[in-house]
Amino acid sequence: MTSADRAAEPCTAPGRAAAAPAARPRRRRSLLRGLVLASLGVLAGVYLFPFAWMVSTSLKPTRELYLQPPSLWPLHPTLDAYAAALVGAGDWVLLRNSVIVCLATVAATLAMALLIAYPLTRLGVPPRFRRGLLSWLLSLRFLPSIVVVIPIFATVRTVGLYDQLPALVLIYTAFSLPFAVWMLKGFLQEVPQEVEEAALVDGAGRWRAFFRIVLPMISPGLLAAGVITFALAWSEFLYALILTATPRSQTFSIGVWSFVTEFEIIWNQMAAVGVVSALVPIVLLLGARRYVISALTFGAVREKA
Repeated sequence: MTSADRAAEPCTAPGRAAAAPAARPRRRRSLLRGLVLASLGVLAGVYLFPFAWMVSTSLKPTRELYLQPPSLWPLHPTLDAYAAALVGAGDWVLLRNSVIVCLATVAATLAMALLIAYPLTRLGVPPRFRRGLLSWLLSLRFLPSIVVVIPIFATVRTVGLYDQLPALVLIYTAFSLPFAVWMLKGFLQEVPQEVEEAALVDGAGRWRAFFRIVLPMISPGLLAAGVITFALAWSEFLYALILTATPRSQTFSIGVWSFVTEFEIIWNQMAAVGVVSALVPIVLLLGARRYVISALTFGAVREKA
C-alpha cells in the first residue's frame, strides 16, 4: 500500500459513515409513502367495490343473478337490463323529467343567487345586514329535509302543484340557493372593484358593467355552482317521492325504487338504472373538478402560474 493510499483511507471511511445515516431518513420516507399509498389503495377499493358490483349486476342476465356461489363478474355480459329498464319499463320518461327539473333548478338557482350575492359584495350594504343575511342563509342548510316535508307537502297540495314538475323545481331551488349564494359570493369578492368602477367611469351602466365585465370573470364560479346544484337536485329522493305520484312527474331517482315490486326485486334492471343515475353527476363533477374544488373553498384555491 502506498503512502497516497494510506492518506486517502482515513478520509473515505468517515464519508461512508456519514452517508449511512443520511440514507435512513430517505428509506423511512419511502416506506411511509408506500404505506400511505397502500392504505389509500385499500380505501379506494372498499369505496369503489359497491359501484363495481352494481355495474357487474347490471350486465348479468337474469339467470346469473342467483348463481351459487355468486360470480364477481358476469359470465355472459349483456345490455338487456339497460334496454328493459330504460325502454321496456319506460324509465326514459323519468330520465327526461330529471334532466328538465335539474336544468330548471340550475337556471333558477344561479339567477336568484346572483341577485343576492352581487349586492352583498359590490354595493354599499351595511356589514351587519350582510353578516345576518349570510348567516341566516347558511343556517337553512342545517335544517333536515324530513323536518319540513309535511308542511311543504300541505302547501304544494293547497296551491295545486302536487304531482307537477314546477313543485320540484321550486323546492330544489329553495334548498340549493344558500349554497349557491355562498359560492358565488366568494368568486365575486375575487373580482377587483376597480375593474367595474373603470367601466362605470367610461359610461357603462351598472347592468352593462355586470354583464360585460363581472359575469365573464366569474364564469368558472357559475359553472361550479351549476354543476353542484345539478348534482344535488339529480340525487334528491325524498321530495321526489312525496310530491309526485305518476311517471309524468317522477324523477329518475324514483325509477331505482320502482323495481322493488310486491313479488320480487329486479336486481339487474335496478342496477342498470343505478349505474346511469350515478354516472351523470360523476361525469359532470369530473369534467368541472377544477372549478368545483375552487367553489367548495369559496375561491381560496387558485391555479399556480
